[in-house]
Amino acid sequence: MYALMVPVLWITVTGGLNYPFDDPELSPDFFQGDIIIPPLKQRNGMNTALHLWPNRTVWFEIEPNIFGDDHMVLIRKAMNTIQENSCVIFRNATEAERNFSLLITSQTKGCSTLILGFRNSTNKMNLQLFDPGRGCFRIGSLIHEFLHVLGFEHQHVAHNRDQFVRIEWENIQPEFKINFINNDKLSNFTSFGESYDYDSVMHYIPTAFSKNGKPTITPLKKVGQRMGQRVGMSEIDIRKLNKMYKCPGYV
Repeated sequence: MYALMVPVLWITVTGGLNYPFDDPELSPDFFQGDIIIPPLKQRNGMNTALHLWPNRTVWFEIEPNIFGDDHMVLIRKAMNTIQENSCVIFRNATEAERNFSLLITSQTKGCSTLILGFRNSTNKMNLQLFDPGRGCFRIGSLIHEFLHVLGFEHQHVAHNRDQFVRIEWENIQPEFKINFINNDKLSNFTSFGESYDYDSVMHYIPTAFSKNGKPTITPLKKVGQRMGQRVGMSEIDIRKLNKMYKCPGYV
């Protein structure tokens, strides 16, 4: 476990001003900022049926007496967005299903997912309480964590990323360079036949884990390309999810 420290990131806002921002998806305590148990060398999308949620159904439980009504509305909205754009459904877990369901809670700092995909054991999503529209309660951040639960890694570690982005290693805090390593050539990874997606809700922001406010990820194909949006799923995100879960029309 890394020593507790919060990475200071620099976000450009309207008017060109920069200000430090603590991004709860980039916790120094977790692998790649929001994954508690590192994936088994998967790169972007799992391609192992064993780790997909059975019957395309995520059984979930929301820990009671933690989230306010506004938080609950956003959690449900994120679920509904995924349901409306795929064949995946979210269902309240029964007592018998709790041992292999998703527990949504707020016990620690940051936004995080215990493990990617289904593991026949309890998964956990932690959402630090922020005002609606901020931090973990940006709608895109909620969708981001749900896509981790469904089996997606971050876009910037896709196996073909070096054709599309340059990792600016000299700007990364040394202890967090592990979050950018992508040298696995043997694992059963897949991009589901889709191109690298700068606009993916799973993409890091350009200054993720920067030590000096300068970019740690630079796009190679399109100058000024937006990266790291937290508004919602891109068209490619939607297609990948449907292909991962073999939804009708995508098999």
